[in-house]
Amino acid sequence: MRMRLNIYYTLMLVLFISLFVGIAYFNVHYTNKMTTDRDLKVKAALVRDLNILPEYDDRPPRKGNIPADEEYIDALFKYILRDENMDITQSTIQNQAIFQESQEFALQTWLDQEERWDIISLQGIDYRIFSTPFHDNEENGVVQTYCNLTMINNFISKFTNLLIATGVASIVVAALLGWWLAGRAMMPVRHAWHRQREFIADVSHELRTPLTVVQSNLDVALADKDGSIKDNIDWLQNAYSETENMGKLINNLLFIARIDAREIQFKHDEFNLSDLLTQLVSRFEPLFRSKNLIFTSAIAPKVIMHSDEVLVRQMVSIFLDNASKYTPAGGTVSLKMGMIQNAIEISVTDSGIGIDNSEKEKIFRRFYRVDKTRSRKQGGTGLGLAIAAWIASEHRGQIQVFSKLGEGSAFKVHFPNLTTSNDPKTGNKINRIHGKTGELSYAIKKKVEIS
Repeated sequence: MRMRLNIYYTLMLVLFISLFVGIAYFNVHYTNKMTTDRDLKVKAALVRDLNILPEYDDRPPRKGNIPADEEYIDALFKYILRDENMDITQSTIQNQAIFQESQEFALQTWLDQEERWDIISLQGIDYRIFSTPFHDNEENGVVQTYCNLTMINNFISKFTNLLIATGVASIVVAALLGWWLAGRAMMPVRHAWHRQREFIADVSHELRTPLTVVQSNLDVALADKDGSIKDNIDWLQNAYSETENMGKLINNLLFIARIDAREIQFKHDEFNLSDLLTQLVSRFEPLFRSKNLIFTSAIAPKVIMHSDEVLVRQMVSIFLDNASKYTPAGGTVSLKMGMIQNAIEISVTDSGIGIDNSEKEKIFRRFYRVDKTRSRKQGGTGLGLAIAAWIASEHRGQIQVFSKLGEGSAFKVHFPNLTTSNDPKTGNKINRIHGKTGELSYAIKKKVEIS
């Protein structure tokens, strides 16, 4: 594709430069021809006036490639004056070859009594000849003015060569530049292509494992033809658990696809963030209790946020869900929310397995998981943190990660633009955070603290 783009670009440039060179050449050639013919005609009009014939001047030629027997009246234009018998009565040259070649043109002009232009070539030199009849009292004849085209042809030749050389150089430079630009233009396409291939490979891998587990457990259950459902409950439960994991994966994939297609519509509603987080605490408490985890919370009251409540809930749920998966029994998990320096900060801290320093820059990538075996057993898909990062980015939030391997992790999200206002019902101060959406790059500022 890069080669094709460069070829198309170069061909268009070649066509444009060829057209430009052709127009420039035609314009210069036509202009010089018209100027030469006009000057030849003006010189003939002067010669016809026998009272003011140009004075004879025997200055040598000032330019090479001019026969030595040509003697100039001026740098370019000469004349021959013939009577009605075509005998030369006056001339500014002594070039017999021109006399002989031009005699036929003079005779035809006298017979037709019309002007004519001709070109003759002698010894590799082109001459432009203008012939016109004249009648002046008792004198009649033909005036012929001519011009040596060597200087004009040399100028046109040099000008054309310069145009061609400039055009070729421009095409070469443009082709190289076009190759570079095509490469730059293809970078997003190449990146998207690689991402698509990686995405397909990751999805195939993620679906293959649970499908294999489901099929294996169902095969065992089906093989036990005499057993009851109760006898095979473990196998069926395993299959059901894997279908739940696949359902979560598919939902996350659909959400990611909507993100890439920019189809997610934000709802700029005003909601009580304190109440939202309190509800999440009630929802996750049974989960943490079932895993023998100590769950604590510290939520500032009456914090109002103007943004998409569903997405904020989803982001915090992802952090809490990850904490429950990667914190061993007996560990602690805490959720905190408060105002810090004109911003809201939401943090989820756990005493789990932690994250190695080399992994901290990668955890927000799609399908990336620190411990793939453990994540799969826990039902992880590797998409949660990528979704959380996008939600924070679209709200102009910043995610900070504090972690040490084996000692736990802390995920903190800061939302800017905090304002305060009075509650019209109670008169109390209410903190407000206004989320803003926009076409921001998929980049989350991560601050890493190494203990």
